[in-house]
Amino acid sequence: MITIQELNDKIYKYRQLLNSLNTGGESKNLSILQTQIEDENIWKNPSLASQIQKNLSVSQKKVNQINEFQILIDNLEIAIEINEEEAVNKIVIELDLTTKNLEKSLYLNGKFDSEGVIMTIHSGAGGLDAQDFASMLLNMYQSFCKKVDFDVVIISLSLGEEGGIKSAMVEITGENAYGLLKEEAGVHRLVRISPFNAGKTRETSFALVEVIPNELENSLEDFEIDQKDLRWDYFMASGKGGQSVNTTYSAVRIVHLPTGITVTCQNERSQQQNKDQALKYLKNKLIAINLQNHEDLKKELKGQFVKIEWGQQIRNYVLHPYKLLKDQRSGYQTNEVEKVLNEGDLLDIIWSVKLSSQNP
Repeated sequence: MITIQELNDKIYKYRQLLNSLNTGGESKNLSILQTQIEDENIWKNPSLASQIQKNLSVSQKKVNQINEFQILIDNLEIAIEINEEEAVNKIVIELDLTTKNLEKSLYLNGKFDSEGVIMTIHSGAGGLDAQDFASMLLNMYQSFCKKVDFDVVIISLSLGEEGGIKSAMVEITGENAYGLLKEEAGVHRLVRISPFNAGKTRETSFALVEVIPNELENSLEDFEIDQKDLRWDYFMASGKGGQSVNTTYSAVRIVHLPTGITVTCQNERSQQQNKDQALKYLKNKLIAINLQNHEDLKKELKGQFVKIEWGQQIRNYVLHPYKLLKDQRSGYQTNEVEKVLNEGDLLDIIWSVKLSSQNP
């Protein structure tokens, strides 16, 4: 039996959260998006129109959630007033669950949080062990995406000569994909007994994870890449990718000479398709760097491009002489390191980082 005081405390908490959600300006944002999508001129730019449609859908869903939360609170107060104890208990259970979900949504309201993701994993110091670690991280993120119903497409894969991967680029789509996975950007460190060393010595390996939003073109509409700054390489694709993938020079590597940024694309069947995709991904990376200079976007895009070196890691995965995963930012710890690496159990870690920031 919930006491009247406990009910009053709960209602106060619900109302506080509702006020926070309403002051977030989602209804105003929805109105702006609806006006934009009704402008016939917007359809002259299909890419921009598609992005607005997607943002409109996300915004409408958020407004619906806020409205449903409001109705639940009102229903609770009515049930209390008419002394319907069974209804009160049922509504409180539903409100408590909704509250947990909505509180988390306050941390997923960044400018790009609803976007898809371009994730790149690079092996760092540690030779074959590091390449194997990079492969383990790729598997971890694929498992995580399967758990949360995100779609994953491998854009490019550079295999190590003896095993593992040198680098991998993947495209991830799903609700709030960037909002969640941006917390994974940074250096990851693994400590274990090397399976590749006959002496069975303990080795430390590093890998870098870069995470950027997948649709940044509309953030800087006038952004153009000087073709003179590009070098194109063509080669045979490796791995899965369709008929004749290993017999034609369909894979594409593009190098941006001023920055040294390299993007490889090999998942499409034709060279032209891979060129178009590679150029898109390069543009996103360059725009992300440019946007980092905008004061209001530093928090959204910070930490995407760092050096793979000791002392820079955001998370440690220790498998020997004990088992411990520790996130350096939030202090989150668990002994179930293999479960995280093998099964992609990342949500608790990700939320520990978000909640530790105390900046919804």
